[in-house]
Amino acid sequence: MTTIIDAPVEIVFLYLEDSERLKRWVPNLVEDESIVETPEKTGSKFRQVFVERGKTMEMTGEITDYVENEFVRVIMAGDMFGLDVGYRLKSLSEAQTEVTQDTQIKFKGFMKFVAPIFVMLAKFSSQDPQAEAHAKLKEMAEEEYQSSLS
Repeated sequence: MTTIIDAPVEIVFLYLEDSERLKRWVPNLVEDESIVETPEKTGSKFRQVFVERGKTMEMTGEITDYVENEFVRVIMAGDMFGLDVGYRLKSLSEAQTEVTQDTQIKFKGFMKFVAPIFVMLAKFSSQDPQAEAHAKLKEMAEEEYQSSLS
């Protein structure tokens, strides 16, 4: 998924790496805690807690690729599935950034068998969590940029 955001790449990238900003746009994320921080960011580990429909899900992750203001990739693991998420940022101008997200999901155990059903249901759903998250990211980064101009 790709989104154009009317804000400089430096502001948009903050929303990928700053814990408080991340919790404001990532759906259902209620905790984001650093476990290990490395100076170069690659190899840093974290724990995140999500709450959806009253159920809590914890995931641990590691930054596997990091280039400030350009790219970040994380591998995350939970009880039911793992995620491989990459964000590529491209500065289109001083005040416009293209963000492309690539997400791969790897289901575990029983979820391997029921996941195709959920995928089909999601295709027919009017809600797209990734699109909603990108819209929130866009709104917040643009708002922060506009307030910095005042």
